[in-house]
Amino acid sequence: MPLYDYAAVGKGCPKCRNGFEVMQKLSEPKLKKCPACKKPVERVISAVPVHGKYSTKSDSKLKDLGMTKYVKTSDGSYERTVGQGGPKMIRKPED
Repeated sequence: MPLYDYAAVGKGCPKCRNGFEVMQKLSEPKLKKCPACKKPVERVISAVPVHGKYSTKSDSKLKDLGMTKYVKTSDGSYERTVGQGGPKMIRKPED
């Protein structure tokens, strides 16, 4: 079962104010309220560690694996530096 991170929407109790984790089945709906104080919570996106053969930072290894790498440029766009897939540039949307 996956582990999901939740955080309070606004002020919450000590449990949800700093965030908490819940192990849930994929088929279960997202929590809408903190289990302790019943105030609104939202599911937050957390970083996922990548291990094994795909954790390499070597550009040549990425190319050998057929992967594509983008690097953020100074103007906020992304430029493809490794691989052939996808567009050469992903431009930052204008505000």
